[in-house]
Amino acid sequence: MLMTTLSMFPIAAVCHTASVATTVDDSLAMDYPPTMHMKLDAPLSSDDAAVANNDDARIEALLRELEAAARTLEAFTADVHYVSVEDLLGRQETRIGEIIYRVDPADGSKSFAVLFNRLIIGDRGRSQAKHYVFADRWLAEIDHENKQFIAREIVPPGRELDPLKLGEGPIPLPIGQPKHEVLERFEVSLINVPEQGILAELGNVDGLRLVPKQGTAEARDYQHIDLFYDQTSRLPVGIDTLETNDNRKTIRLRSLQHNPTLTDEQLEMLSIETPDPAEWAIDRRPWRGDR
Repeated sequence: MLMTTLSMFPIAAVCHTASVATTVDDSLAMDYPPTMHMKLDAPLSSDDAAVANNDDARIEALLRELEAAARTLEAFTADVHYVSVEDLLGRQETRIGEIIYRVDPADGSKSFAVLFNRLIIGDRGRSQAKHYVFADRWLAEIDHENKQFIAREIVPPGRELDPLKLGEGPIPLPIGQPKHEVLERFEVSLINVPEQGILAELGNVDGLRLVPKQGTAEARDYQHIDLFYDQTSRLPVGIDTLETNDNRKTIRLRSLQHNPTLTDEQLEMLSIETPDPAEWAIDRRPWRGDR
């Protein structure tokens, strides 16, 4: 599945205000953040118990706020800086591009496009257009350099899918996931901004670490997912995932716009159109129930 290529955006993108395009602070940041709240085997002292209870209350309040604010989300756009590190090979790959997300006002269906246009491996960078688009139950991978078009129907006919929901969509980018679902499937703790890495410059954010509970689908893929939210807009500005194979994927979002008016060009990017088969290699894979 495309999960290994695209498992990068754990976001619960939300905001307080509707129908106004809002720019989020561009100073964004990452690394391996220390947790502020954790489970201990030994009994807690009264002071420690008070701190833990206070952290739990802050976590629940933040999750409620994120869930509520997402109800006003109609669209967002951002510049994306994505770093993938393969632990076994020690290989680091960086892709730079943009993301476009839209909720259809007519039926509430969701679509998104991740449009990478630059690739950096080591200290060498070059232009490379590789796009991923989800719309109408289909996820398309479009490799412009090699003229390859792969479209997978990842949802059975008649079923709706939230393409960015944890455990449901092809990439972990939860937007407005209900608080009770998050707490049912993850151990949640508060974390600080990391001291180094591409997320280290984040300021005025709240950080959450999600550790999948045993037996959940997410536990097969992730050791933890770290999310950082701007304290004013409540939009996500940093994401870091550590997978069960020790691979790490980190996202830095710049110039995040909440509820912008999408241009005709951006709307076109959200549609999946099969290119000319005379010039492209086309691979369409309809839904199969054994997936």
